[in-house]
Amino acid sequence: MRSLIVSTAVTLDGFAAGPGGNPLVLNLDAAFDAHNLELMRGAGTILLGRASFELFSSFWPLVADAPEDPANPALSEVNREFSRRYREMPKLVVSDGYEVPAENPWHGTTQVVRGGDLRRTLEAEKAGSGGDIVVFASHVLWNGLLADGLVDRLDLVVGPDAIGEGEPAFIRPVRLSPLDSRVLPDSRNVLNRYVPA
Repeated sequence: MRSLIVSTAVTLDGFAAGPGGNPLVLNLDAAFDAHNLELMRGAGTILLGRASFELFSSFWPLVADAPEDPANPALSEVNREFSRRYREMPKLVVSDGYEVPAENPWHGTTQVVRGGDLRRTLEAEKAGSGGDIVVFASHVLWNGLLADGLVDRLDLVVGPDAIGEGEPAFIRPVRLSPLDSRVLPDSRNVLNRYVPA
């Protein structure tokens, strides 16, 4: 059985983004990147919502082979490896009307799944062999998966700052059981891992 793991950053007061969907309020530091690379190394499939797919496929394909720039933390060796693995990793995008454009760098490794087919698709994926199914960002998607009992583990990377307003990470009530918690190395972020109660 394969596990479905959600990895997301949140603020100390529980927001997944700031006002207007601004993700820059999150403490997306090198330790957060390293945690996501660890998940990517154990993954067999990446699952994304349409908006996250479009954002990530416009950014991550460029990172692996970008010219050296020591002043740009986005071009770290961790992120370059993440970019290379992302390029080859099978990806599922949930959408009822989206088609991956032929010019999209991830066109050949991406399958679009309609919302009505998602449970059946994920149950088949989870019953198969291979690495975990990992969800990055896509907070509307993973909230639905959590409500439907399809999430096996939730990794919340909690930043140290409260912002007071924004987009709540959780959009409906949920009961979770803590698995473990630790401060990420050389970071102000805390990784809290949960399983559904």
